[in-house]
Amino acid sequence: MKKILFGLAAFALVIATVPMFAAFEAHVINVTAKIENALTVDTNAISFGTVFPQEHLNKPLTVSLSQSFLDEDRVDDIKYFIRQKPKCAITTNNGESFDPLNTKTGHIVIGDNPDTAEVETYWINCGEPPRTIVTGESWGVLPSLCPYLSKEDDNTPDNDSTLPSFHEPFVVSDGQVHWNDATGYLAKSAQDITDIWNIDLAVPCFTGHCAQDWSAFVTGINPSANPDSYTQPLANESKVFGCDLWVEVTGVSLPGILCNEKVDLMLVLDRSGSIGDAMTDLKTAAKAFVDALSPSTDGNHVGEDSFADTGTLDIGLTDNGVAVKAAIDALSSGGFTNLKEGIEIATAELGGANDRPAIPDYMVIITDGQPNRPEGVDAEAVAKAAADAAKAAGIKIFVVGVGDQVDPAYLKTIASGDDHYFTASDYTTLETELENLAQCNQ
Repeated sequence: MKKILFGLAAFALVIATVPMFAAFEAHVINVTAKIENALTVDTNAISFGTVFPQEHLNKPLTVSLSQSFLDEDRVDDIKYFIRQKPKCAITTNNGESFDPLNTKTGHIVIGDNPDTAEVETYWINCGEPPRTIVTGESWGVLPSLCPYLSKEDDNTPDNDSTLPSFHEPFVVSDGQVHWNDATGYLAKSAQDITDIWNIDLAVPCFTGHCAQDWSAFVTGINPSANPDSYTQPLANESKVFGCDLWVEVTGVSLPGILCNEKVDLMLVLDRSGSIGDAMTDLKTAAKAFVDALSPSTDGNHVGEDSFADTGTLDIGLTDNGVAVKAAIDALSSGGFTNLKEGIEIATAELGGANDRPAIPDYMVIITDGQPNRPEGVDAEAVAKAAADAAKAAGIKIFVVGVGDQVDPAYLKTIASGDDHYFTASDYTTLETELENLAQCNQ
């Protein structure tokens, strides 16, 4: 028994010494990264001063691509939103004065406020005051100015959303906060590098003291608003109102579609007669591309349309990859090349009911020839105009030109820049090119 125990102990000792010797060898790899902001935002306070009921006042808010973003070749465009959040401040004189240098953003908390005995759907947490409160001062949330502030885009180009005054900045339902945001988009490839938003204050009136035309004033600005919902209690007269505008980036376009956390993508397929028997290879490549995107409820959504003499929406944006591949399998070759309608159908779907506003929009066009339909017009010019409109709407366009009958110089004008144009020698090599387009390693 003693010999056996000794042998086991010796064996254990040998095993233990192996990592001890290995630990003397080390390799150091220097890893660095420089992190910069993608947007430059004018964060100076927007103060409307003393205002009076039913005044209509305007202030600008500038949002631009940062110089670092402009200098970096790997990235092109940004999606962002402007959100309105409660404002907390130190006030005096029953809320009629405040300390503008010591404020915080209030945060919505679902459930009952632990500081009160009331049963509530939500409450606003201001946190600890930013400085010591002295006698005569109070710390808390200001009466909200948010419902009365519009966010109006500059329409240069028309690719941002507008939110009129007299709206709810958020709604709490099903235990969640649902924000009512304005969305913005900037892109170097479209020479759209600055948004100048108009922050429009439509001043509310106080209960019992509203003018006879108050209802007309409200509905003239926002026809869907109920004027009675936006009158203020008389107790708030002369108080300082506040709102914080929260600008947040939701997406940065990088080379390779899968560099994005998730996308809404329309696959636009040429099914003209020139494809012929190669239609089988086109379908195989397109279906493999759908598999690479791995559509899912909380991930990528994919749709598909095709074009020949005319364009058709074969399947709208969906999380069902099997259904998208079935739509691709149903295609047949024949006819001419109406690229214009193919682009327009995809653009409409990416701006329609199935689109997710905060998710980047992509279009991938596969074609083996030049546009020659609709008849009676310059087919190339109208297709380019459709592509320009799609890009102005915030859609990133990739184009894969197949074979030697395409004009790369022209198709690069359809794509969102030269680096968004790919070539395939024929349809048998198309699958490889689509894999390169999808991967996040370019």
